[in-house]
Amino acid sequence: MKEKNWLWLVVAGVSLFGIFVILSVVTLNTDTVQRVFVILSEVFGVVTLAFSIWGWVKIPSQKWLYIAPVAFLGSWLMIGIAYEIGFDATMDHGWVWFLVYYIVAVASSVLLRFSIGKTEGKQALMPISMLFVQSIQIVYVIIIHIIWMLPF
Repeated sequence: MKEKNWLWLVVAGVSLFGIFVILSVVTLNTDTVQRVFVILSEVFGVVTLAFSIWGWVKIPSQKWLYIAPVAFLGSWLMIGIAYEIGFDATMDHGWVWFLVYYIVAVASSVLLRFSIGKTEGKQALMPISMLFVQSIQIVYVIIIHIIWMLPF
């Protein structure tokens, strides 16, 4: 496959992942529909992660362009794992997950920042938009963490 097609495949995968994450949040009250959208977002996320890693290995001239989706989907992978194991405020050792999540989120934010500097042209918009969405995600997780730590 050509480099341009590979890039479009990764961009489309990240876009579909984002759309299904938004749809899973919008349909939060309907369990069955929300579960379908969560499964679809997980499938698109894992496939996009695999294509991004393959593109990173296959196309070394644009490796930072493919490192960005890997870093972006890494923090979402942590949230997906927490969702699948049923992570909630009643878990005994929830601080371990939050600690690992914060380490992964900071590392992926740094990688996204490096990716912005190393990517040229219009393609630099992809890591910039991923960093923006990840910033919103980090703030959301911090708010959830604070609410769960309240004593009532």
